[in-house]
Amino acid sequence: MKRGVTFLIILFSVLSCWAQTQQGVVKTRGKMVNGKLQPGIGLAGAMVTIQGRNAVQSQANGTFSFPIPSKTFMLQSVQKNGYQLVDADAMRKAYQYSPNIFYIIMETPDQQKDDELAAARKIRRTLQKQLQQREEELEELKAQNKLTQEEYRKALDQLYNDQQNNEKLIADMAKEYAAMDYDQMDELNRQISDAILNGELTKADSLLRSKGDISSRISEVRKAQKAEAQREAEIVLEQKELAASKEGTKKRLEDLAQDCKNFFDRFKMANQHDSAAYYIELRAELDTTNADWQFDAGFHFRNQNQYRKSEFYYERALLFYQQLAASNPEAYNFKKASVQNNLAILYYNTQRLSDAERMFVSALDTYQHLAESDPETNEPKVAMIQSNLTIMYSDANRFDEAEKMCKSSLETFQRLAASDPDAFEGDLADTQTTLAYLYSDTQRSEAAEHWYFSALEIYQRLVASNPEIYESRVAMTMNSLGFLYNDTQQYAEAEKMYLSALEIYERLVTYNPESYEPDLAMTQNNLANMYFNTQRYTQAEKAYLSALEIYQRLAASYPEAYEPDVAMVKYNLANLFYNTQRYTEAFLSYYEAMNIYERMAKRDSSIQKKYNEMLDSLRKLYKYFKDSGGVPPKCEAEVAKIIHLLEE
Repeated sequence: MKRGVTFLIILFSVLSCWAQTQQGVVKTRGKMVNGKLQPGIGLAGAMVTIQGRNAVQSQANGTFSFPIPSKTFMLQSVQKNGYQLVDADAMRKAYQYSPNIFYIIMETPDQQKDDELAAARKIRRTLQKQLQQREEELEELKAQNKLTQEEYRKALDQLYNDQQNNEKLIADMAKEYAAMDYDQMDELNRQISDAILNGELTKADSLLRSKGDISSRISEVRKAQKAEAQREAEIVLEQKELAASKEGTKKRLEDLAQDCKNFFDRFKMANQHDSAAYYIELRAELDTTNADWQFDAGFHFRNQNQYRKSEFYYERALLFYQQLAASNPEAYNFKKASVQNNLAILYYNTQRLSDAERMFVSALDTYQHLAESDPETNEPKVAMIQSNLTIMYSDANRFDEAEKMCKSSLETFQRLAASDPDAFEGDLADTQTTLAYLYSDTQRSEAAEHWYFSALEIYQRLVASNPEIYESRVAMTMNSLGFLYNDTQQYAEAEKMYLSALEIYERLVTYNPESYEPDLAMTQNNLANMYFNTQRYTQAEKAYLSALEIYQRLAASYPEAYEPDVAMVKYNLANLFYNTQRYTEAFLSYYEAMNIYERMAKRDSSIQKKYNEMLDSLRKLYKYFKDSGGVPPKCEAEVAKIIHLLEE
């Protein structure tokens, strides 16, 4: 037997933002030792903080990465025990996002001081050597009478004054060269810088001149700059034209999307659901990164019981929001959770219960966290998912967990509906039916009946203002009451409820068969069960066959969703045939149901019990056939296929 329950759906809207991930490395500086490069070493465990972001830690090789919300960023701090930044001004600079590596150079304070002292010694030695060489040149000029005594004395005074001023030059150059990261230079520039630092000025001059005449190079650069400026102006113009074109295309796309939505609404209002589906899918494919459009398509196809298409669009929307939530959780986590809730409902309806629970629990955790700071927005969503989990836990016989979830959800919606009935009475009624469903499962019939009627009273009142939503919920609640009365052998009341539900579903199916045919078939099957229990076999068979026709047609397109229903009705029919001594038909129906349950048992071990029931029924009939003169010819092929099972 089957009941219908109402899962609660969460809708949402879409935003977008610029986001990139900057790659970086924290390392010691590369140095030149005896004319050869000694690369820097990556530093593990450095804590790098970008303004406005959480700190990230460098890995074993010194690498790290961080998302940046805009195209520029600034360092807030870099900390590594025993190390300091080589560039003291690093915190005052603005950096541009780049696909290249962002280097942060650190050294121990002692090493940095030693590097500065070593550079200072080399520079001082070079300058002293230059002083001595100049003194010797002046002596030679004086000896050759090319300088007078007065000129000689003035030249020496100027030379010694320059030497006194060199201390600042030494300090500045030592600091510069001690901070230089040779890893980030090409080989020629490494050799030039190393030659200058070591006083090999002739070598440095030769290497510099090997690059070509500097005046010619400057001229070439100026020419390139002029060409680039001209090209840049052309590009700016092209970009303006492109931006205008893109803006126009965007407006046309938005206009097309709006037209698709309007066509969708127009055909939906006319109950032309195939045409409506065409336009909502067309809009989704206009921009596959627009999560809102993907979600709308998934939601529509879910309502039309087209589970494969619904899953495709829901999962596309979820992927988009997961990516955005990774870099901006505050803005996008609640939207990700909304998709997870709706996708969980789809998984539940297609018998993927572990996937459904995983999605529900993930969404619930997110909304509970968000409700701490914004209860008004997120408390209803917490209660919705708790109600949905109640249904899942009840079906899995996890009744204590189910009741705890449902009572928490009910308390929330009772409080919210008391202050805003227009917004929350429908949700309150949905949760009441869920609690009634749980009490029915745990044989608390009076409590179940109370909550079903409490919900039914709300639904019947709300039908006047919104029949499209609440007529089907009236029918669903009546079907559930019929199930309850049938279970408690109140058959007259059960029939009354089932027939009332059936009347509503038969009317709704004429407007939207894809949405309501499964509910119609469910009610027909349940009514047939009631007729079977009261031995009204002719009426039972008619209702079973009507339900079977619908389920078989639906299973042809969506086997994962509707094959279990086909097997259920075939099993019910087999029991009816058996009770009316139509043993050949009973055998064939049991066998067809068993084949479906065998496939299902491979996906879900809980189905094994049903499969075993089929085998037991087939064994009894096989024994009956053998004892009464043999297997009927109509069953011989089926018996041959499963003879090894029947004779075990």
